[in-house]
Amino acid sequence: MKIKLISALVIMGLALLLCGPAWAAEYPLTITDTAGRAVTFTMPVERVIVTSTDAAEAVVMLGAADKVIGVSDTVQKKGYYFPDLKSKQSIGKWNSLDYEMIGELARGGGENITPDIVVIGYSYPDKPYGIYGVEKGLKPFENIKAVALEFTKPENMTREIEILGQILGKEGEASDYIKWYVEKSASVKQAVEGQSMPKVYAEWSSTSDVSTLGSGSGFDSVLSVARGYNVARGLDDSYPKVTWEWVVTQNPEVIIKRQTQSSDQTQIGWKSEPSTDTVKLQSVRNELLSRSGASGISAVKSGRVYVMDWDVLNGLDQVVGITYLAKLLHPEADLDPEAVHREYVEKLGLQYPDNRTFVYPELSSL
Repeated sequence: MKIKLISALVIMGLALLLCGPAWAAEYPLTITDTAGRAVTFTMPVERVIVTSTDAAEAVVMLGAADKVIGVSDTVQKKGYYFPDLKSKQSIGKWNSLDYEMIGELARGGGENITPDIVVIGYSYPDKPYGIYGVEKGLKPFENIKAVALEFTKPENMTREIEILGQILGKEGEASDYIKWYVEKSASVKQAVEGQSMPKVYAEWSSTSDVSTLGSGSGFDSVLSVARGYNVARGLDDSYPKVTWEWVVTQNPEVIIKRQTQSSDQTQIGWKSEPSTDTVKLQSVRNELLSRSGASGISAVKSGRVYVMDWDVLNGLDQVVGITYLAKLLHPEADLDPEAVHREYVEKLGLQYPDNRTFVYPELSSL
């Protein structure tokens, strides 16, 4: 009888180990964020405010959308990805937060603030909307923690997800996503291994001068994984301004023009051609092709000038963007960006939309 009882207890213990989380966070819990700041939580986080779409995407992916009580304007506008967040209380613009509103949310109608709340934002120590600016804005209020987690660079992605999992008590969900991310990243690296690295110019914006992306930017890291060489890598700034004449002298083999969607994003990507979306994309591409000296650039001569949806190059879907980029740079690579994208969207609990494109000209036409 004793043997049976002991056996039953052993089985119950094993079941708890197998079904429950590998470990539960103990408090106080101290993490080190992307800005190198040590942040200590005295109790489990039950309320979250997100100031960026990338952070919002991460919170949703880990199954903690119900903890979100406040969002920035950019999150509200990204309705397709965040159907459960777009109606949450606005806390202002992503680069100009309403700290009084954050304080009101933190008090929850009472006089004191329970320390179960966190604001997740950007690192950018030299920017007013970076983590130190947020700290300054929150200084009049007690018990509101601010954490810098960016989700923009491949080399930081798994660590940031792990930290977020600890903060939200979602270690298992974080582990599941990291496993998927590592698997998909490894597939890209294997598919392009040994390939030559074409010279790439990425255009962030264009006015009298043009803005590109240098060393230290998320794009530079992403491009390296996809085996492309960034012609702006040697410039000092992460987002340097250059002249078009400089671009011509660099003679890139591939040109990628950044393009974002409308302010009210009820769908991801653009409608496949023929459509009004692709007519506009062709207009964007034509403007670049018609610039002085463009006809002599290798990328223009070979037709390797693309307009790309920048949303898939940041955030947790970055591995999707890396797969698109690798296929764009190396068409012969055994990669299926749409399949990876479909898996990602379904992980968010959404339905992948048909007849949408994220690169123009479309990869299927290359």
